[in-house]
Amino acid sequence: MTHARYTPGGDAKAIARIAKERFGNFTTMFEHHGWPDRGEEMMRKVQSRVADTYGSVRAFEEHFERKDCG
Repeated sequence: MTHARYTPGGDAKAIARIAKERFGNFTTMFEHHGWPDRGEEMMRKVQSRVADTYGSVRAFEEHFERKDCG
């Protein structure tokens, strides 16, 4: 994992990258985690869901970069 500092919007970009690479899309990522939000609500809730589940976006990245899973 790179330890570069996030640029503005970096958290959202990191989440979107993992959603695409590991799950194919946001809906599948939300379903995998059991997060109830769908549609437009997913985009409003994704950062708080990630933080609530993993503690931070950085921890979310580390989790999926060290695991060979979805």
